[in-house]
Amino acid sequence: MKNFQYCNHTRFIFGKGEETNVGNIIKEYGATKVMIMHYGTGLDFENELNDRVIASLTNAGLEYYDFTGIVRAEVEIAEKAVSIIKEENIDFLLPVGGGAVIDVAKYASVAVKHNGNTWEDFYLGKQPIPTPLPMGAISTVAASGSENSPDSVIGNGKLKRTMSDIKIRPLFAIINPELLYTLPPHITAAGAADMIGHAHERYFTPTPDNYFTDLLNEAAIRTIIKYGPIAYNHPTDYNARAQMLWAGLNAHNGQFEVGRDTDRAVHCIESEIGGKYHTIHGLGIGCVTLAWAKYMCTKDIPKFTTYFNRVWDVEMDMQDPHAMLRNGIQQMTEFYNSINVPTNLADLGVKEEDIDELIATTRVTPEGLTGFYSRLTKEDLKHIYMIGLGKETPEI
Repeated sequence: MKNFQYCNHTRFIFGKGEETNVGNIIKEYGATKVMIMHYGTGLDFENELNDRVIASLTNAGLEYYDFTGIVRAEVEIAEKAVSIIKEENIDFLLPVGGGAVIDVAKYASVAVKHNGNTWEDFYLGKQPIPTPLPMGAISTVAASGSENSPDSVIGNGKLKRTMSDIKIRPLFAIINPELLYTLPPHITAAGAADMIGHAHERYFTPTPDNYFTDLLNEAAIRTIIKYGPIAYNHPTDYNARAQMLWAGLNAHNGQFEVGRDTDRAVHCIESEIGGKYHTIHGLGIGCVTLAWAKYMCTKDIPKFTTYFNRVWDVEMDMQDPHAMLRNGIQQMTEFYNSINVPTNLADLGVKEEDIDELIATTRVTPEGLTGFYSRLTKEDLKHIYMIGLGKETPEI
């Protein structure tokens, strides 16, 4: 296990109806004017939730500005928010939604305190960020875990990049599983795949002897495998939604990666796909994870057989480890099929003729490779794309 520092200052407020207390919670932090940030879908559920939030702020004596239209996490919409924050003298941000809304708020919280180019300095570059504008969050999606992560993923044109710093963790996260009841099934499925991806990329590490942290990642993935289909098929199952929220939040708040190097290859690949085709992030993560596993599983048989045994309940058989690998891949495929997560990259819009373009902008390590565990060359990436498109069949 490597040396590490871990700090998590987010306060969790979990349970039914807790969003109605948000005004008094924000007032504890000395705020006077709040920007509510949300999708602006016009759906009854979002309107009713927004009304409850506004009533809570008003009852607490707080002014507010209602900022809507966050369809995707993109620089353009984030910069619009920044302009309004400055004009309206906003001193607290309250994203109400999933990863896209929260990540836009994180961008804005930093940009409003920065005189330079936020995208270039903190998403493309790695300059130290200023102390951001304070923010809390109300989660309405179990997926990215952005309500408690130190990351913000933003798109700019065809690129999606990440800003990461513990300063941008929300001060609090209100988590009411009932707020997920009206999610469309494909968004529930995308969230499940995204959460598995977060734990998965922390589990596969070049750092040895991380037994306890391995168990945490295994537990999160097993939880999603168990409760993801329940939430997908029974959207008002409170316990399934609660288990999904808590597992997903923990899978991406940093504690599952302490003491180790993490891989990140799947997210690096999906970032290029999502940037070019504007695919739903979680669906892309699930599809790429499966293609990646097919390509990588024979390159580290001990790790993958352990993974398939502990997480996917594949019976241990070291007399025929390749049978274990095939069984594990089949279990993964059946799970994604059960919640309609695409298992072929073509379903995300990926075209064979675009592969070289997608690979050209994929992020690499200082050694020019993708992933700290995978260590993928450009040729490796091409194989993964071809496997994901069904154009190649790996020998397992």
